[in-house]
Amino acid sequence: MENRSKRFFSGLLLISIVAALPGCSTPLTTREKAAGIGALGGAAAGGIIGSAVGHPGAGAAIGGTLGLGTGALIGDQLQGQEQKQQEQQGRIEEQRSQIAKNQVLIQELRRRNIEARETDRGVAVNLPSVDFQFDSAELTPEGGDRVNQIAAVFKNQAPGRKVSVEGHASRERPDQEAYNQKLSERRAQTVAGSLERNGIGPSQITTRGLGTQSPVASNDTEEGRRRNRRVEVIIEN
Repeated sequence: MENRSKRFFSGLLLISIVAALPGCSTPLTTREKAAGIGALGGAAAGGIIGSAVGHPGAGAAIGGTLGLGTGALIGDQLQGQEQKQQEQQGRIEEQRSQIAKNQVLIQELRRRNIEARETDRGVAVNLPSVDFQFDSAELTPEGGDRVNQIAAVFKNQAPGRKVSVEGHASRERPDQEAYNQKLSERRAQTVAGSLERNGIGPSQITTRGLGTQSPVASNDTEEGRRRNRRVEVIIEN
């Protein structure tokens, strides 16, 4: 009986060691490795305790079973952590790729003398108020050419992305709020229509008139109000 117990103990140890070692034709998962190591440790501890009471084989079996379960639980936790780390790394790589693409867009737009910057949403292109006729939603010839250039860069560098066109206005007098809101909407729609005529699909474009909600400068000065009167074309990430 004692010899059978020893053989059982030795066999269990051997199985545990093989399960814990790398180098198999199919790589072990973290869970499997932890389970094997747990079984090995449990069997060893159980064997020692069993030897003290005269039942090394039974002690190894019980210890190995408990160690296997504990190791599997630990392995599940480690594997979950590995998966989260891999997902996080994937998001980081995706962000790096997006930043690189945005930099190419910005460089090409700036090469054409178009003001562009990177934001959390994507690449923002600024069309100042001088690109529109005074107090009107109609583009000037220069403004129309600028929109054509934006469309050309978009089609070459980011054909599958979405575009948000957002009109903005300055705040001068409270009684002009409603008028400025409508003007910001009409200017955004004008730019969106020009982008569509340049071959960008309407399903890719959304328009919003934000009125005086998002100033980029103080409305207390003429220079600040001039900067606030604008349309932003955002090439979304």
